[in-house]
Amino acid sequence: MSAHKKINEESALFKAFESSEYRSIKHTNYFYIYDDLLKKYSDKKITLVEVGIASGGSLFMWKKFFKDNARIIGIDFNPGAKRWEKYGFEIYIGNQSSSNFWETFYKKVGKIDVLIDDGGHTNEQQLCTFLSSYKNINNDGLIIFEDTHASYMREFGNPSKYSFINFCKNILDMQNQKSISKKINYNYVNKIHKIDFFQSIVAFHIDEKKAEKNDSIINKGKLVNSEDYKNKDVYLLSSIDRVKSKLRSFVNTKFYLALKKIYPYVKFFIYKIKNIKNKKFFNKN
Repeated sequence: MSAHKKINEESALFKAFESSEYRSIKHTNYFYIYDDLLKKYSDKKITLVEVGIASGGSLFMWKKFFKDNARIIGIDFNPGAKRWEKYGFEIYIGNQSSSNFWETFYKKVGKIDVLIDDGGHTNEQQLCTFLSSYKNINNDGLIIFEDTHASYMREFGNPSKYSFINFCKNILDMQNQKSISKKINYNYVNKIHKIDFFQSIVAFHIDEKKAEKNDSIINKGKLVNSEDYKNKDVYLLSSIDRVKSKLRSFVNTKFYLALKKIYPYVKFFIYKIKNIKNKKFFNKN
């Protein structure tokens, strides 16, 4: 029995997945990841949106998982997905790579708590979904992208510096620069409190209060033993070692410059010798 299967046996979501009457395709690690990400909503009324509902199995999985606490909305490009409305789900048909579709969608449904993207997985689709949605997620909400391994697959035009996973990495960089840079002014960075990277899943935690730029603060305690030791390892080098290091660097630099000067002459001499050998060869034949 695999480690994933052992963990999933205790997963409430996995049980809902297995018992769903309609087909759904998920990866084995998704269930305990979702259990951990979504447990905070177990007793709350939330609105959950899933992009890419196909045979409907995941809609019923979420319904069983959240019981009566979730308003579940499905989005798909296939008009046939409308059939799931008779089971109490809200279904919207549209192209997730269209910002116009998302604008219309959020005007109708309002802000949501959880967005799960299991749609087409192209860079354009994932990027448009994120950029159209982050401002429409309630505080303490989530945007979850499944199958992010698509950022490494040729059939999705990857690997590419414009892949969705590279976009996520850029946000991570901007998050860490925000406290020291005045240039970071992207609205989505000011709403993202945390990013979770899992195997094949990226989850954005939206909370603009917790995402505020951080500042250094000092308490009112006494200042004791305050000498800064962070560069002490540099100063621990003996003066002799430092002199040796500088001499070595000087000698290496001088030697390199000398070689650079004589190299053209050496090269010319070698070609001259080769030409003499070539002449002898042609004269013999």
